[in-house]
Formats: sequence, structure tokens, C-alpha cells
Amino acid sequence: MKSLVVDAQWDPRAEYDVSDAERESKKAMNASQVWRDPELRVTERERPTPEGDEVLVRVRYAGICGSDVSMLETDEDGYVHYSAYLRLPNVTGHEFVGEVVETGDDAQLFEEGDLVTAEVTDYCGRCNMCRQGFTGHCENFEQLGFTIPGAFAEYAAVPEKLCWDVSALRDAYETDDEALRAAATIEPSTITYHGLFARAEGILPGDYHVYHGAGPIGLTGMNVSRAAGAGEVIAFEPSDERREVARTLGFEHVYNPIEDDPVETIASVTDGEGADVHVETAGAVSQTYPAIEDSLAEGANVVHISNAASDPDIALRKYQGNSAQLYGSEGHTGQQVYPRVIRLMAAGRLDNLPIVTSTFDLENADDAIRQASERVDGKVLIEI
Repeated sequence: MKSLVVDAQWDPRAEYDVSDAERESKKAMNASQVWRDPELRVTERERPTPEGDEVLVRVRYAGICGSDVSMLETDEDGYVHYSAYLRLPNVTGHEFVGEVVETGDDAQLFEEGDLVTAEVTDYCGRCNMCRQGFTGHCENFEQLGFTIPGAFAEYAAVPEKLCWDVSALRDAYETDDEALRAAATIEPSTITYHGLFARAEGILPGDYHVYHGAGPIGLTGMNVSRAAGAGEVIAFEPSDERREVARTLGFEHVYNPIEDDPVETIASVTDGEGADVHVETAGAVSQTYPAIEDSLAEGANVVHISNAASDPDIALRKYQGNSAQLYGSEGHTGQQVYPRVIRLMAAGRLDNLPIVTSTFDLENADDAIRQASERVDGKVLIEI
């Protein structure tokens, strides 16, 4: 089967303390300190056979995430930008939808022909974190497209417990192809849903939501906020193309933070009340956090989602004075996040189809990655 594979040299930086577990497994906890001179290639691999607790999925569409791009972007020394978990070589890709074509001997939840998507983090269910309900922080985790083979391939073997049926989306769209393309955006939608409603507390209908960054995570998050009853959704994004995508989605308050001062703009839109909810999806924290802290509503929630390359200076007194809270949010595992996002999409309350702006064949995956690296699209998909 055809697969998109990323490979690189295992060459830890001199100052990086490689753990015994990393050295033995070749699974770097911070890829930017270990993996060097990455290469991307479309290659033939053997079609996987599902283990007892897995299903084999024929992938139909897979979205390119910023993490997929950052595995191939490097610093001046050749080290990848991606700073989290990564084992190479590996088939990348984790935002996908496909059809079940085979099930393992112990798999019971799905049948051949079911349309599914999947969570990313495979958890053991036995470690201390899992036993406390924090499956997203499993001590023995693996991740589709990061440490185990992912979805930029004709077929992917996926643990059954991570999969969710998306066939209900067929009733929300005119064609199966539209339903499949929309389903490929479920994973990025769950990222912000998890931050707003599984991590943060007290977010209510009618709140003013501000997104700092309108890339794919920001755009899908803006749709989630609107579906959840936000009073206004405001976005700041320097890319002309991405601002246009946001307007196509029906959002009125979309601004260029370079031209329109965020603090003054938020004050104007909210009649001076400030933002009840700030969502940081840009990663440009040295620019976004000063604006966030000067536009906090009383009791505001700040949800940090982006994987920033540096840490901002935090003005703690401003959080204290406004009774505001800052939540770190990563991933989406557990807490019924996936089925709830699927329900919103099936009910027609969350439509991400207009966010898809480019589609490429798997054979042209290098062009797709290159297009996504320009950071002007909504969502770039690979059709498989």
C-alpha cells in the first residue's frame, strides 16, 4: 500500500539529557532536541493486519496538521521544529476518516463498512494516570501518526477503543463525499472543544469569545464556540486568506492584529466589558498575551491551546485582579469529547466543510505539505 513516511537522523543535541527509555525505544519526548535532517517520501509498505483489539480502516481523507508540517521544518542546525513526542521513521497523519474493512478477533464495536474517525492517543487503562481518568496523560501512551503508524496511508490499523462512528454525518450533507470531508475535520474541532468544556470551567452561552489565531484549530474552534452559544466570536489573524475563510464561515468580527489593535477592538465590540473567553491558537505568545491580559472580562477564562516555541511573560496581577483563570489544554482524549462533537456536526450546528480549502492526492503529498506550510489555507486534506 502507498504511505507517506517521515524519517530523520537520531542525533540528540549535546545538551539534551536522553533518557534510557528514549534511547531504547527511539521515541523522543522532545523531538526538536533529537531528530535531525528530516525527509519525506511516498513509499510502498505492507498493508497492516489488525491486532485482536484493532480495526483496519481504509482511509478516505486525512487532514494535514501543523504538527505534521513542523516535523519537516527545521532550525539552522537541521533539528525539527516539532517539540513533542515522535518516533521515526513513521507514517504520519492523525486527522482522518475512513471505512472499516477488517476487524481483529477481539474487536466488538464495529463492523465492515462502518465509517469511523479516531482519537490520537492510545492509552493503557492501567497506569496511575489512566486509573484517575486522565487517559490523555497515560504513562504508557502511543500516538497515531507520531509514535505508531498513522493515517497518511491507504490503510491504518487503529485500536478499536479509539474509534468513533461518523455515519450520522451522512444525513447532514448532500453527498457521502461531503460527509467524509467534513468528518476529516472532527479531530481539530475536538482540540478546542476539549479546552473550552473539558478543561475550562464556567463558560456560558452568551459569553464573548476571542480567538488569537484563525488557522485550522482556530477556525474549527470558532465554529465550536458559535455552536455552543457564544454571544460574539471575535478573531485576530494576520493572514488575509485565513481572515477571508473566517468571513466565509459567517464571522463578522475578524481583524488583522497588525492593523487593528486587539485591546481597543475587543473593547469596542464588547462595549468595554472585555472578553469572557480568550483562546490562544496562534503560538505568537509574546504578542497575544499582552493583549489578552489587557482585555480580560471579570472572571474570564483563558484557554491556551497552541504549541508555542517560547514562554510569554505573564502578568499575574491582572489575572488576580480580574478573577481570571488560565487553563492549559492539550489533546482531546476521553470525557466524551469526540461523540459530542460528532453530534454537533450531525445536527448541522457545526459545519467545517467551508474550512477545507485545498485537497491533494496521496501521490502529491509533498505538495500538500508544502501548501500547508504556507499557513494561508484553512484545512488542507489528502484524498486517499
